[in-house]
Amino acid sequence: MPPPAAVVIGLDAGTTSIKMVAVNAEGVIQASACSDPIPTQIPSPGASVQQPSAIWSALATACQRGMSALDRSTPVAALALAAQSGSVIAMEGLDGEGEASLITWMDTRSRELVHSWDSGTQAIIKTLSGWAPSPGLGLSTISWFRAGATVEPRRWAAVDDFLIHELTGSWITNPSNAAGMQLMDMSSLEWSAELCEIAGVEISMLSVLSPSGKQVGHLTSVAAETTQLPQATPVVIGGHDQSCAALGLGITTPGSALLSLGTAWVLTMITDRADATDVPNSFNLSPHVVPDRWSISKNLGGLGAALASEIAGEQPGRTTELDTELDRSGPKIDDPYFLPALHNADRIGWGQFTGPATPSRVERLRAVMEACAFEVRLALEQASPSVLVHELTVVGGGTNSRYLTQQIAEATGMPLVIRSEASRPALGAAMLAAGSRDWPTFNSPKTPTATILPSLRYSATMDKRYAEYRRLTSGDRR
Repeated sequence: MPPPAAVVIGLDAGTTSIKMVAVNAEGVIQASACSDPIPTQIPSPGASVQQPSAIWSALATACQRGMSALDRSTPVAALALAAQSGSVIAMEGLDGEGEASLITWMDTRSRELVHSWDSGTQAIIKTLSGWAPSPGLGLSTISWFRAGATVEPRRWAAVDDFLIHELTGSWITNPSNAAGMQLMDMSSLEWSAELCEIAGVEISMLSVLSPSGKQVGHLTSVAAETTQLPQATPVVIGGHDQSCAALGLGITTPGSALLSLGTAWVLTMITDRADATDVPNSFNLSPHVVPDRWSISKNLGGLGAALASEIAGEQPGRTTELDTELDRSGPKIDDPYFLPALHNADRIGWGQFTGPATPSRVERLRAVMEACAFEVRLALEQASPSVLVHELTVVGGGTNSRYLTQQIAEATGMPLVIRSEASRPALGAAMLAAGSRDWPTFNSPKTPTATILPSLRYSATMDKRYAEYRRLTSGDRR
């Protein structure tokens, strides 16, 4: 019997868990696994922290579970990591004792500090970093932390470079993840002395920047033993999870876009222009993991959470029945509207309904889905001066509702390509690992797709409702 074919490993370090996929040279997934949930603590209002040791343990568990599904003699050609961004660790010293906590991107305790920055400072931050000042990003979190710290940390890290250090012993990050630290100059893809001065940190306290797809080391013996991966497995620099997901879906050409319908909805559009001054203020500019490509993205607030709150009482597996109920009649001019609280800092309420009458269960759900679709349309319109989207791929739990995806197609007038649920960031990371090995046949893994076309049956009514929706929500725009 011939020996098992080699695989590459892709890892997806998300906020709630870590996923692993093993893919062969033809792009066929040979094994996949997921860790247990990563605990998040809320020790005070607005706080959101995790323990770095729990994140490393989750990565090790995902690798152990994935490798157990493979033949023990399967060669691993390389490993790469996709990771969330914005979360920050104050390494080697948190008030002098104990393990440092990771302050996640969901932490809002820096909100008042961000609001205190004058317009000139905010303009400098957006122009240099490509991201508007906001809680949950490295610059604001570091500035807030330093204001109350009694001991200055010797290093600042994010999830990606922390895990790369645990795997290889070296402190290395990549431009697509460094964007979330908001300390990098987008024009040079190097740490910015001016942004670091605003945060009050030395560039020497940050990890070395390296391009995605470059091999940067090998697994240490301790990491190999902990993960049960082969000794000295090559480690390749990955990228931001959204950027790796786009790569895994083949979304690399200007004008293509990815819409993620999870708890948070994120619209990511691809461009070949790296001009932060040309990007609307509510959008962020980041390097893609693909050379000479950039992503313009916008977090569409708590749309997924608002939707989840409406269907929380529904029985699991009732999606088809709900879609049937929702689709029994088209939109009417006098239907209620849902006005989402997209900037609700305390995450207590997700919005309100218009009209004096109490909407029925179906009317409420239809209004929330319509608002979700209208927010996608608005984001595409706002971004159109910078990037004109001609192709929209949709992933995430929201794709389970045919009615919701049809609403998005109707509102935008654009066909949607629905891709099956899989760990797309991990697959994108695996592609970067494969590229470092010069696997010429490796391509985006083939998974089932569906295309949702706009019917345009209710286009006139939807256009009128969209105009009214814009009017009703205009006071909540920032």
